Amino acid sequence: MPDTRPITTATIESMATQFLGLTISPANAGATADMLNALSADMQALRALPLGDVEPATTFAAAEGQP
Repeated sequence: MPDTRPITTATIESMATQFLGLTISPANAGATADMLNALSADMQALRALPLGDVEPATTFAAAEGQP
C-alpha cells in the first residue's frame, strides 16, 4: 500500500466549501483533520497485519443473546 499524505486543515476547509457549500471554522477543520489522520493511521496499521487468506467475520455479537 502506498503511504498516505496527511489531511490538512486547508483540505477540510476546501472540501466543506466545495462539496457541501459550508464554511467551517479553522478550529473545527483542525479537529476534523486530526480525527481523520488518526483514523487513517489506524487503517494503515490494520493493512499491515499478516492475515493472509483469513475470511472476515460476517457477524459480531458483543453479548450473548444480542442480534
